[in-house]
Amino acid sequence: MKSSRPVEPAYFDLKGLSAYTGGGLSIRTLRKVLTMPDGLPHFRVGGKILVSKNDFDSWVKRYRKEPLDLDAVVEEVLKDL
Repeated sequence: MKSSRPVEPAYFDLKGLSAYTGGGLSIRTLRKVLTMPDGLPHFRVGGKILVSKNDFDSWVKRYRKEPLDLDAVVEEVLKDL
């Protein structure tokens, strides 16, 4: 019996990619990041822009910020006083 699980696309157009981000990145923002020096890798097929899900996931991970360890910061500041 086949699974009725929805298949996640391997490529997104900008509208689909915006939806994939939960609306966190608008289509306008996505268009801007396509032209950045370290921009989002993409394909242009005819007039359609397509972004690989794997390329997007790898690209967005470069912007991950680790949480700030406030205790370490306070200790460092107090050490110098």
